[in-house]
Amino acid sequence: MRRQRALYRRRRARAGVPVVALVGYTNAGKSTLMRALSGADVFTEDKLFATLDPLTRRIKLTDGRTVLLSDTVGFIQKLPAQLVAAFRATLEELSAADVLVHVVDITHPDAAQQAETVLETLRDLDLSEKPVITALNKVDLLARHDGDAIHGLEELREQSESLSRGRPDALFISAQNGWGLDELQQRIAAVLDGEIVAPTPSRWLARENRPGR
Repeated sequence: MRRQRALYRRRRARAGVPVVALVGYTNAGKSTLMRALSGADVFTEDKLFATLDPLTRRIKLTDGRTVLLSDTVGFIQKLPAQLVAAFRATLEELSAADVLVHVVDITHPDAAQQAETVLETLRDLDLSEKPVITALNKVDLLARHDGDAIHGLEELREQSESLSRGRPDALFISAQNGWGLDELQQRIAAVLDGEIVAPTPSRWLARENRPGR
């Protein structure tokens, strides 16, 4: 599998099409986002490791350019060493990515810890300097201060600072409802063009672990 995927990566590199990879803790909603952006019939289930084999699709961003979008296996805290080895062929897809989209389930009570686990895993895979766009997903499941369900991103303005948890560059999205996906695509294009310098896993981890955090 490693040799086969290395061949695919060389072919993509020769084609010169940028690669965007979705990363995140298991059940963060990566496959739902993949389906929303690509229209692909992607398997989704609230289940550990629902995605095991990398799925790559050609998509068009809002500015009309074509990129390759890859979904990857969900990360998990304290993944056994033998499973890391088994998934390495899958995770090696990330080495060819020009930008990573870190999908975080903002509704999970351990969202901050899960996000840090993903960043630590990227560091352990020698991907510390890859640009990362953080997408806080499942905001459609949040409630307003009065307890009512929200009906759009504009209703999150009052909560945006607390929800972003010190991540001012983070985007709010709902992959299920399609909220915020145009802005996400615009951010991807801006990072690819060098108009925006996205933080790297090493920078995020340094921010998370600084005194007083």
